[in-house]
Amino acid sequence: MLLLLRRCLIVFGTLALLLPALRVRAQEYYLDLSHQTITLPSRTVHVEQVVDGRPGKPTIGLVYRGLDNRAAAVLFRRGLEPELTDFLRQQLPPRPNDHPIVLCLRQLRVGELLNGTTEKASADLAADVYVRLPDGYHFMRSVGAHTSSRALETTRLHPAHVALLLQQCLEQLTTYSWEKPQLGPALTLPQLPAHSPGISLTAGPGTELPAILREAPRRGVYRTFAQFLTNKPDTLAAFRLDTLPTRRWGGGPGRALWLGTVRFEPKLLADGAGQPAPALREIWGLSDGQRVLVQYEKNFYHLQRQADFFTFVGEKPQDLEYLRARADAQMRAGAVGVAQVRAIDHSGEPMAYALDMRSGQPGAYPNPLRAAPAQTDTAYVYLYRPADGSVAAVPVFLQGQQVGQLLPNEYLEIPWPYYAQLMSLRLGPPITGARQLFVPDATRLSYLKVQTDATTVHWEWVSAGQAEADLDAIDRQRHLPSR
Repeated sequence: MLLLLRRCLIVFGTLALLLPALRVRAQEYYLDLSHQTITLPSRTVHVEQVVDGRPGKPTIGLVYRGLDNRAAAVLFRRGLEPELTDFLRQQLPPRPNDHPIVLCLRQLRVGELLNGTTEKASADLAADVYVRLPDGYHFMRSVGAHTSSRALETTRLHPAHVALLLQQCLEQLTTYSWEKPQLGPALTLPQLPAHSPGISLTAGPGTELPAILREAPRRGVYRTFAQFLTNKPDTLAAFRLDTLPTRRWGGGPGRALWLGTVRFEPKLLADGAGQPAPALREIWGLSDGQRVLVQYEKNFYHLQRQADFFTFVGEKPQDLEYLRARADAQMRAGAVGVAQVRAIDHSGEPMAYALDMRSGQPGAYPNPLRAAPAQTDTAYVYLYRPADGSVAAVPVFLQGQQVGQLLPNEYLEIPWPYYAQLMSLRLGPPITGARQLFVPDATRLSYLKVQTDATTVHWEWVSAGQAEADLDAIDRQRHLPSR
């Protein structure tokens, strides 16, 4: 017994000495594509060069390595541009009839999500493609792809994922018509990173936003992100939205922070033509004609417009710092006795996500790998209450503190100067009242219409046109000048 205890102490002592060294080495992880291959039997192009056109050229992503899952920044040892350029030149050598192109990366992101005993590795890639002609480089089209896999340990999957995304993006060029090409103006190579093609999702002169940013959402089921982007859902697919009780979601310590919010659970039904309903896990999202719900990690969340993209509030992934503290405590307990975990588990708490408008994949908002803008605007949210079936005042709480109340035919303006921070609004009793969690849009006013009956407070997000008409009607009722 003494011999076994002595051996255990030696093992734990050795691990304690090794952990600092492991942590230092785990701060950087280098992607190595030397063992990857690309197969494109129908290609008509060869990649002359890869250019990094990502705003700010952020870190590619974070992975978790070592015995204590320390975060490591994902890098290319010789840099992104030279390594991807050399890899594609080697895999796809030029042929006499190939068209020379440049891939200008707009996004390259890899990441990992720990989930109990397994991990999920994901990767996204988006690029603008330019063809080289005698007078310069001309924009052809945008390409993008996403992939993910689960395994006990996923860091080893990232090189294969990046190679697969490059292959999938280049495969999208096999259908390009070279007989009647639709090419942009001639550019020089140094101009490509800052160039914004006409179909870019960045608002500006000469740009064209996707349909979902120009039109009201149509009712139906979005089976893919492309259907969402073009606002062309499956309108024959039938569904209903059931309210999901709080006790059935948000398990763990973070559940209390969701109290009062409403989450929806779609029920897909057979369509009018008698076709069976699709499996819920196979759809990207859906819309009831007013709000759009996106599926993420088997739950559905309400999308909020943010200028030219969308955000939603979902659950935080597993708290790595807590898991690390718990593992350390278990190691101490195994060596010397009982140890307590001196950390708070933030898993499942409300967290803001941004929807990437190239790949359709959610990511943390604001992006922890990118710096915040130098100047940020204040967002404004208007809550208004037309005359309804109750005369009782409805108290309004912001971040748990009362900031006013709404009587019939009244409205309230709430400024929010906190960039990309979650706003918590609660109507009614300070603990049990109806609650909204969202990130306000600083580029336009947001309007929340409130109505009550004898027992319940109802509210809905409304368009600027409808809200302005309702507010003018309220002003007339109060004998004030119209807005």
